[in-house]
Formats: sequence, structure tokens, C-alpha cells
Amino acid sequence: MAALDQLPSCLTRTDSGALYNKPGLDLLLVETGQCRAVIALQGAQVLEFTAQGRAPLLWLSPAAEFAPGAAVRGGVPLCLPWFGENRADPGKPKHGLVRNQLWELAGSSEQADGTVVLELRYQHPGDALFAASFECVLKIGLGDSLSFDLELSNTADTTAEYSWALHSYFAVADIAEVKVEGLSGISYLDKTRGFARDTLEGLQTFPGEVDRVFEQAPATQKILTPNPITAESDNCHTVITWNPGAELAATIDDIGAHFTGFVCVEHGNAFVNSWQLRAGESARASLTLSR
Repeated sequence: MAALDQLPSCLTRTDSGALYNKPGLDLLLVETGQCRAVIALQGAQVLEFTAQGRAPLLWLSPAAEFAPGAAVRGGVPLCLPWFGENRADPGKPKHGLVRNQLWELAGSSEQADGTVVLELRYQHPGDALFAASFECVLKIGLGDSLSFDLELSNTADTTAEYSWALHSYFAVADIAEVKVEGLSGISYLDKTRGFARDTLEGLQTFPGEVDRVFEQAPATQKILTPNPITAESDNCHTVITWNPGAELAATIDDIGAHFTGFVCVEHGNAFVNSWQLRAGESARASLTLSR
């Protein structure tokens, strides 16, 4: 639909050249009395979110690239229909395909409390990357908090497995000082040790590279920083904690020395929590982030 030509006054159509001096992607700028946010139509990816009077919630890499078809480092990319490496075919792109695709802005509205809701839609026809066709609708709420409401529909004529996560990069002053509560006692797979299984006791800290997949995770975590961050989800049973640490970050062009400025605490349904959707079946999940 021609929603981009019918935006309310708080939404502005812009691009990465105008905002970041790096041309390449179409963006939406949202400015209200409650918040400022930037959303890329590629991937339906929130790049920036700052509630009025509060510290920025998200980290966007100073070295991020804005090239069509390439992932943007930072914000909240959606990894779907698989998370991480494709376990059936590791040669396929990491983190699925929707984060590199152009989404349709299907609608926008303003709620009574001033929250702006954007509805973005992506339809996958089924191809060599992922055989099953599906439709994904992501509603993004922009108010004094940032919220996501995901609805995924299997439009294929057979059952398909979907693994996904909202890969949130949170802005922090120093990763070495960050602690995450809400995961103590939960079993996790440690990617840095070949996905060995372990259990976290106490707070999650980041003394070096951390890459952990918590299955059957609680709905709420708090990131303990000078401006604490709360993540609260519904029907998201997997939580991933990640920071590459200095050694790995040095090999990643769009992170490098900037690794100290973010922590990832991601919510979704992956590994044992992946969704098995029958033909025509849909599933929903939601996530609210605030500081």
C-alpha cells in the first residue's frame, strides 16, 4: 500500500544518507513527545530508540554499513526463519533471510496514550533458502517504551519449523560492568564451548566473549547498568546473551573496538523452543523493552 505517502506528522520518510551520511537504505524517523526512533524498512529493523528524558536504549555501531541486502549492525534486527547458523545447511546466511529484505509499511496509528504503532509486513514466497512460504507481521510500538508484537503464519501446505529472535543490541557504558539478572538457575548452551550445556548460577556477566542460549527462559530480565534496562516478553521462551569480547570483536569490521558499548540480550524461540507450525497455522509473541 502507499502508506509511505500517508504518514502522520510525527513520522518522516528519510534515508541513511541524510541521518548517518551513509546512503543506501530508506528509513522512517519518528519524533513524538514520548520518544525519538529510527526504523529501517529493510528488515523492519529499529535502529534507534530514546524515550523522552531517558538514556538511549539501543546501540547502533558507529561502523555500521547501510547497504541494500546487507545486515545493519545494531538496533533490533529480526532473525527469522532460523536463528544463528542454519543447522541443516551451515552454508546458508546466518540468522535467516528477513533482516535483509524490504518490508512493507502496512499501516500506522496513534494510541490514546500517544504511543505510535507501525505495522510492517513481509511475505516469503518459498524458495531455495527456505522452502516453506510464510507471512510475518511485526507491530512496533513507540512510546515511553519500545514494544514488538510478532505474528508469523505458515502459508505453505506442509508443516515447517521456524526459529527466530529479536536480536536486541542495548547501549551500555562499559560491557565489563554489565550484569544481567533473571537467568540464574536456567540451563544454557554455550556456543564458545561447542554448545556444551551448563547452568547459570547468579548474575550473567561479560568478562570476555559470551554467547549463550538459554532455553525455557523466564519472561523478564533486567540489565543492571547506571540506567537499568528491562526486557519483558510473552511467548518468547529462548533468551540469548552475547558480546564478542575484545579478541573476536577485532575480527568483525563493523564492531572492532566498539564492543565495549553494547550488550545483546535477545528474546525469541530457537533450538528446542523453535515453532513447529502446521499448514495455515499462526503463532504470536511479544516483547517490551524500556529503561
